[in-house]
Formats: sequence, structure tokens, C-alpha cells
Amino acid sequence: MDGLLIDSERIIMQACIAAAREIGITYIQAQYTELIGRAGPDSTCRMIAQLGGEENFNRVMQGLDARLAEHNHTFPLKAGALDLLNHYQVNNIICSVASSSPTHHITHRLSQVGVLDFFSHITSGQEVTHGKPNPDIYLLAVKKLGLDAAECIVFEDSETGACAAIAAGLKVVVVPDLLQPGEYVKENCHQVVESLQDWLNHL
Repeated sequence: MDGLLIDSERIIMQACIAAAREIGITYIQAQYTELIGRAGPDSTCRMIAQLGGEENFNRVMQGLDARLAEHNHTFPLKAGALDLLNHYQVNNIICSVASSSPTHHITHRLSQVGVLDFFSHITSGQEVTHGKPNPDIYLLAVKKLGLDAAECIVFEDSETGACAAIAAGLKVVVVPDLLQPGEYVKENCHQVVESLQDWLNHL
């Protein structure tokens, strides 16, 4: 969801960098991108280590929350997202969200940009024991849909998420956001496209 449907990753990253700088810590994009797509507990542990301890992490999170609150934690849709969702709805293709984010973040962010009702099911990283890059979240999402993996296609922006979907036996279209996919993902995914609009243009 974040970085794929909603243009949030870059905004959150920049806010994290600014919040860390405010307390005298240099935090860079390469560190933030290590967290993308990972479940909350995993990314939290990694960020605590990056920032040098839990106290620094908590202070950065406070600064991050204050910055995002200025915008009501609202982020714009990515290019082509609404048009693609409309296309799938008109053609009676079921859409679902499988995101590492907490459920309340998913529903809030999708509601704020007016697309929540396009999705028949939501699966959160909170619902599985092992987050991405493990396949559990996608296996659960497919189970909720009552479909076989072969009937589904996944859109992913992150390396971690793409690896999870590939491991679940799903056809994966990668739409890179902050990072280009690595060799494993490029070799095992269905396709890499520049944007959701690019994918829609070729349907």
C-alpha cells in the first residue's frame, strides 16, 4: 500500500530524517530503505539499532508523528492508482490489500484518499506471525479471497514485499518507489513497470 497506492514512503522518510537531525542524529535514505515493506516489530527493532537505542527511537517517532500530524497523516495517491482501481472495478476484478502496516493505518490512509471501498478484503501484518519477506501475509490474503495463487496478481513496490509474494507462488508486478528491485526479484517477478499508470496503459 505505502509506496505503491499511496505516495507516503518518501514523505515519511524525509520526516524521519528531519526528526533525527533535530536531535543531532544523521539518518540517511539508505537506512530508511532497509525498513520498507517489513512488519512493524521487525522495522522497529532495526530502526532502534540504526538510531543507537530506544530513547533516540522514541524521540524520532515523536518528531515524526508531529510532522505527519500537520498533514492529518494524509498522503496523495500514486500516479495511475485510481484509474487502475476503476478499471478493475468496471471489469469485476476483485481487489485486496496486503500491507505490513497496522490495520488502522491501512483503513485510515485508504479512506483519506477515497479508495477504501475498492477493496473487498484487507490483510495486515498484525494478522501473521512472520512478516514480509516471509509469504504468510500473502498466503492469508489469498485464503481470504477464496482463490488459488495462480488466479492472483500482486503489485509490489518493495524488494521485501516482492520476495514475500514470489515465495507465496504469486505473479508479481513490481512498481519501484524508493529502490529499484534486485536481481532475484527481477528474475522471478512477472514484470517491472515504472508506474501503475504504465501497467494500465498496456492492458
